[in-house]
Amino acid sequence: MGKRLAVEVTRKLLVKAISIIAITISACANHSPSAIDTSGLVEVADITQNIESYIGRSVLVRNDIIETIGERGFILDKDRAFAGDNILVISISNLPFELTEENTPEVLVGGKVERFTLSDLQQRYNLNLDSNLYTPYENEPVIIAESLILSPDPEDLTKNPEAYYNKPLAVEGELEDLKSYGVFELDEEQAFGGEDLIVVQPKPRIKLKQEQMAIVYGKLRPFIVVELERDYDLGWDLSVRQEIEAEYSQKPVLVADKIQLLKP
Repeated sequence: MGKRLAVEVTRKLLVKAISIIAITISACANHSPSAIDTSGLVEVADITQNIESYIGRSVLVRNDIIETIGERGFILDKDRAFAGDNILVISISNLPFELTEENTPEVLVGGKVERFTLSDLQQRYNLNLDSNLYTPYENEPVIIAESLILSPDPEDLTKNPEAYYNKPLAVEGELEDLKSYGVFELDEEQAFGGEDLIVVQPKPRIKLKQEQMAIVYGKLRPFIVVELERDYDLGWDLSVRQEIEAEYSQKPVLVADKIQLLKP
């Protein structure tokens, strides 16, 4: 009983603390056309095992937050790898970050890898960090995050869409069942029996390939055709509309602002 209580308290503290961590959401700030970016994700474990080769480089990492440190810091897990360490992240954005009630929230972080030197980072980025909290990380690798966005798995969104509606999201998955009218499904390779996430790509649309891995940036909303047509340039004729309503009506849908294709 005591262990369960401790886990619950930790979860609530995590949710409360992360709500004031900053996020830059320029990729999802408006309904800009979709775009291709072939850069890939870097594994946390690869950074921590090869620190010198990453110092000064900009990286994109996606993983679970396992601990928060003060108002701007948190620890990312080391992926599903069997080696390497977790990594410290310091957010330097001033925009609020809103989090759902998840035990270990997964986020997409973009920033530069540095070695953590408290006095230097505070001066360069005009930060006020508690030395008591950050001293243990001195000279360890840190990602100085310029962008931070909630990045749940497709299955999380189909199971509990109400928790994610109208929030900026970055969702990784495999592209499947591509339709000519800009609708496709996003599959989580790790999921067992989970329902695929429906994605709508407004015009102008980019050409996609079956089974490509991608990160889709956008916002989740209910699949209500009349509202989607009102808010986005979709160009669906009557036959397409009838097909969509029959197959997807009232399901959650991710409306894509940007599609980032990942290297195989």
